[in-house]
Amino acid sequence: MPIRVHFEFTYRDYADTQNLHAKRGEWAYIAHFLAYYFYPFLGLLILLFEFLPGRHDGSSNAKIVSTVCGLVLLAIPIYRQFNLRRCYRRSRTGCGDCTIEFGEEIIHAKGELTKSEVQWSAIQSFSEDEKGFLLYLAPARFLPLPKRACSAAEIDDLRALFARKIDRQIPRLLSIVNK
Repeated sequence: MPIRVHFEFTYRDYADTQNLHAKRGEWAYIAHFLAYYFYPFLGLLILLFEFLPGRHDGSSNAKIVSTVCGLVLLAIPIYRQFNLRRCYRRSRTGCGDCTIEFGEEIIHAKGELTKSEVQWSAIQSFSEDEKGFLLYLAPARFLPLPKRACSAAEIDDLRALFARKIDRQIPRLLSIVNK
């Protein structure tokens, strides 16, 4: 029996899927951690060090440069959020009402401006967190599915379906590669 999920794809969904995608690989996760936590913390330390009371050594040019560097490091998460919103506005084909039907043989996806069919064999892998699923067609191309649009039973059914359909492909793909 097919599982049908209907939802409106919002900016919050877009941001959640991009964050999940950013945490998928080790290097991407490290870059995500650096941009959102380490660099702003380093910027804050630089600014605190520059403006400590009683600290008057060094030239005013050095103080200006270190202050600007601290502010830039502190602003990286703000810039990343601005860039994410810009990307969301530019990729308007993924917005609005969406319906995804997961059948035994094929996945039907219908959006406001798009309609597609995806064979299960095209799905390479899937990722999951507390906010949604990503079905990967390629390393940076995925079909997002927010969990807020599903009931708890549907989430369990989808997880089982993904595990069954996607894991089943691995031996077949390995046998093709080994030939």
